[in-house]
Amino acid sequence: MKIKLTTLMLIVGISISGSFLFAHEFWLMPSQFRVGINESFNLTFYVGEDFMGELWEKRSDRTLKLSHFSGRKIEDLTPLALKNDSSDLVLKFGNAGTHLVTMASKNSFIALDANKFNEYLKEDGINNIYQLRQAKGELDKPSKERYRRCVKTLIQVGTKTDKTFKRQTGMPLEIIPLQNPYILKMGDMMTVKVLFNGKPLADKMIVTWNKTATTKTRQQKLRTDAHGLMTFSLDQKGQWMVSTVHMIPLENDPEANYQSYWANLTFGF
Repeated sequence: MKIKLTTLMLIVGISISGSFLFAHEFWLMPSQFRVGINESFNLTFYVGEDFMGELWEKRSDRTLKLSHFSGRKIEDLTPLALKNDSSDLVLKFGNAGTHLVTMASKNSFIALDANKFNEYLKEDGINNIYQLRQAKGELDKPSKERYRRCVKTLIQVGTKTDKTFKRQTGMPLEIIPLQNPYILKMGDMMTVKVLFNGKPLADKMIVTWNKTATTKTRQQKLRTDAHGLMTFSLDQKGQWMVSTVHMIPLENDPEANYQSYWANLTFGF
């Protein structure tokens, strides 16, 4: 599904009935995934595809919470995120370890005609909603959808590693790595667990993205097992992203008939 990045229309209240402009991915991208203790780095909020995107606009209006996890400590970075609309955040962390930064967004809204919505469901493997619409004879009905972002990035500070990478953060939809990517070697397998409201999501489509300095972005589509687990090979260096979408129907809501959650995890390897 192609995106016209120059005409993104991800603002509340927009109804789209023409070409599908809904940018799939939203991710946090540090200027470096490995930094030294107290070394400054930039954190950018992107929306787009294939590690190519534009700055996420209206951040001050859309951000619900930005958090920094380090060991047992949690730092609220939300005030910093709300100061600027879309410019990079400059961060530095004072202790060695594997640090986790998360961002939960407020709800936004999108409306699609029936064909575009069905296409979107198929493209992103949202089988539960497609099958529900099919069973109810609603494949010809347009959609009104609220959506939220639940995103993470892992940053390695210094050489000491810890277990922060697998912290459960309380966001509605979470991708949790079960191994620390900063201690894995080329060709090792990495497993992620996908949770919705703290419970494993079975048979959920997961997309992995990998990009190096010299190659185009490579994409794989996989599915979780009965325990919400998905395993893939770290067979190439560079930037990695893991993403998924989960959607539920809404009952007795006059403004929307679906709620979706978009989860994303980035790390370097």
